[in-house]
Amino acid sequence: MPEIDLSLLIYGLAVGLGAGAIAGILAGLAGVGGGLIYMPVFYACMPGTTAGVAIHVFASLVAVVITGFFSARSHWRLQHVDYHMLKILLPGLIAGAGLGLWSTLHLPEAWVLLALATLDGWMAYDYGRNVLVKPAGKTSAALFSGPIGFISGTLGVGGGTMIAPLLRRFVALRIAVGTSAACGLLMALGAILANILFEPGWHYMLAEQSTFLAGAWFGIAVILPKSTAWAAHLHTVVPDHTLRISLKTTFMLLASGLFVAAILSALS
Repeated sequence: MPEIDLSLLIYGLAVGLGAGAIAGILAGLAGVGGGLIYMPVFYACMPGTTAGVAIHVFASLVAVVITGFFSARSHWRLQHVDYHMLKILLPGLIAGAGLGLWSTLHLPEAWVLLALATLDGWMAYDYGRNVLVKPAGKTSAALFSGPIGFISGTLGVGGGTMIAPLLRRFVALRIAVGTSAACGLLMALGAILANILFEPGWHYMLAEQSTFLAGAWFGIAVILPKSTAWAAHLHTVVPDHTLRISLKTTFMLLASGLFVAAILSALS
């Protein structure tokens, strides 16, 4: 039985605690699974690997499952989940995310980072706008589920960057965020299980980084309950307008950082 590198385990734990604290707050506020934080953090902090961007995306999606569990649980307790919308969106989301995750085995790192930066920029724009709630026509949202799932699986995100703004057209912001958190949890879990079962190539990649990832995922799980619950509760006490401005600013900063990272990756 191989020895565990204690220093690497502690390093992973520290990375997970930091990333989980930030991602948990973002998850509770915006319904995202934390991938917009996890992907850049794993990309920057994971020790040398021969697997390319794929292992960073996979690691991020596992962290999204952890985040999604605590975030969705918090919103469920506050009755912020629309189960009808959940049933409509899930089939396309899971199928698309499974295919998207598999596709990362063939994608350049710079493309993924640039796509994440673009997604953040669009989120900043969308949260800066006032959108009227339209109760009718919810089934039309299902048309977007497959593409959203594919993009989420490819970029290692929980889909909240697209699901929450989509649902915001049909329900109140707090319901959109809560439903988005539940969708991201089940979508990422389905994509991971499908890839583990049908793509043996993942097994070696995960074994190569097992010590670091064990520490990071544990750190995320430790810090998330408090951060997601606190952030989700803000929806009951802080006006939607204030939350939208805060989210807009956060996504603008993330987009700028990821854009710079994409350029540096392409030039290296």
